[in-house]
Amino acid sequence: MRDLNPRKLLGAVALGLLLLLGLVGRYVPVLSQGNWGAWWSLAYALAVSAALFAAFYDRKNFPEKTWDFNPKRGVLYFFLGWFIFPVLIGVDAVFGTDLTPSGMVLGTLALSVLVGVVGMFTENVGV
Repeated sequence: MRDLNPRKLLGAVALGLLLLLGLVGRYVPVLSQGNWGAWWSLAYALAVSAALFAAFYDRKNFPEKTWDFNPKRGVLYFFLGWFIFPVLIGVDAVFGTDLTPSGMVLGTLALSVLVGVVGMFTENVGV
């Protein structure tokens, strides 16, 4: 806690308040997120993203080398996506999401291509 600078503290407090607003908006009919317009939803998403960035970004722990072009890693991530995303889609189906086989295949393909491209260019992602 001694390394918590004011920016990180402000980001953590803002993130907590935004998450609390989202939780309250779920259960209080007047503040229901269903009543929010597209601009309010976008503003909320941007505010949560900014609060996450402020709370967790730490320049001194930033890797020296972030971008590294490696097609083999991209292909590996692409094929790993074919194992991971069907499991995630299956979990959604268990919880009642109406899915079609073609939608599942297209969703898996799109997400696998996305992680393959991202994996091809990133080495240190901080995970």
